[in-house]
Amino acid sequence: MRLEICLFVALACSCALSAEKTMLTTNFENLEVGVATNPAGPTGTTVIHFPKGAIGAMDSRGGAVAVREGSSVDETNTWGWLDAIALSGGSTFGLEAADGVAAEILKLRGGKVKFDTIPAVPAAIVYDFTGRDTSVYPDRELGAKAFKARVKNKVPYGRVGGGTHVSVGKWFDELKPEKSGQGAAYFEKNGIKVLVITVVNAVGNVLDEKGDIIKGSLDEKTGERINILERVKEKIESTPIKGNTTITAVITNVKFDRLALKRLAIMAHTSMAKVIDPFHTPWDGDVLFAVSTREMEKPEKFDVANLGVIASDLLRTAVWRAVGHIE
Repeated sequence: MRLEICLFVALACSCALSAEKTMLTTNFENLEVGVATNPAGPTGTTVIHFPKGAIGAMDSRGGAVAVREGSSVDETNTWGWLDAIALSGGSTFGLEAADGVAAEILKLRGGKVKFDTIPAVPAAIVYDFTGRDTSVYPDRELGAKAFKARVKNKVPYGRVGGGTHVSVGKWFDELKPEKSGQGAAYFEKNGIKVLVITVVNAVGNVLDEKGDIIKGSLDEKTGERINILERVKEKIESTPIKGNTTITAVITNVKFDRLALKRLAIMAHTSMAKVIDPFHTPWDGDVLFAVSTREMEKPEKFDVANLGVIASDLLRTAVWRAVGHIE
């Protein structure tokens, strides 16, 4: 009996430690993150909520993009404010999850619709139907569930939220895609804070710092991961498997205008090609949101390029966490 109890306690402690390893600690006042998963899919959604509002910009690089309220993060748009971002599975159907988020925010504002109470909830999706037979997608209810699960200063990563059922390395039918997930990374110094969250569902492989493949395009017969470029040279008329996308949010507390955030989005998004190859293909729907919670005045000598360098480094870490390469 004592042995059974000890085994149970050890298992419980092991599970707790394992769960802790998938949780990133941050320090943002005006930011909450919630995730929800529907195991019937499986699929899920990730909600990033800004209780006091924020401004943002979007960089769209994939050839198969699907977004909701993209104009809310268009730097030429008069409005420009946003209340939350939803990163979901379910392809275009998964954009519905953002409706549930918006409905919950409206409730917090008293439930009465006026011009200045309408929530702005930009959203992006990944196609996560590869490798499953169901047609389940993140709906309004799941979006509301993720919003209600939101917490401050904790960001889950792994096969959770929008990264519940994603994979990488899907160019060739004869090669096996490998599991990926949601990744996150955080930086803070002298009051400057940067958080990145990414759902990695790329047609490309994920690479390490040396450019070697760590996930994707697995030849199950040999156990070797195949370089897509080399295989394309051999099979020049091959066509990538459709249904891929990497969706990302880069968030800072420093005040930048939307034009600066647009430049940040471009710089950070481009950097991800260092660890995802190929990237931004015609069959990816890659989108990156760059957001400022506007909680800190910009230090005099802190340029948006500095922020771009930091975000780029964080994104490398986040992608590696998404595929389980690092903790």
